[in-house]
Amino acid sequence: LNDDLTEERERWIRAKYEQRLFLASLPCTDLSLGQQLLRATAEEDLRAVVLLLAHGSRQQVNETCGEGDGRNALHLASRKGNVVITQLLIWYGVDLMARDAHGNSAMAYARQAGCQECVDTLTQYGCPDERYPLMATPNLSRRNTNRNNSCSSAGSTALI
Repeated sequence: LNDDLTEERERWIRAKYEQRLFLASLPCTDLSLGQQLLRATAEEDLRAVVLLLAHGSRQQVNETCGEGDGRNALHLASRKGNVVITQLLIWYGVDLMARDAHGNSAMAYARQAGCQECVDTLTQYGCPDERYPLMATPNLSRRNTNRNNSCSSAGSTALI
């Protein structure tokens, strides 16, 4: 009897965590999951962010806004001063070292937003902290060829 319960529990765990059978479906859209996450983060739609993170991979969580922009969802959450989304993104593997096209880390955005909770959270997990943002230099190594970028609502200005 105990072996049967163990097997049943293992099947349930695999169905839940490996196959993700109990998650709500994603909405139908032409946008990639990464672009949907960027949009949901920019709009501070916590319910959508949680659902997308549950469905997403580390690569999708780290998708950037688009050609020549370089911001990932952590930059957007930090810019909004949203510590809840910032923490969730960190737990789901967002790149804390990522820089936008102007060389700014998420920390620079959190400081600009005046969100001490975001600054503290980013510091706790090792996000780079420059008191003086870098000169505006394009970061060509993080370019995204996906033309369906969805970060227009968050703007694309340098912090310097």
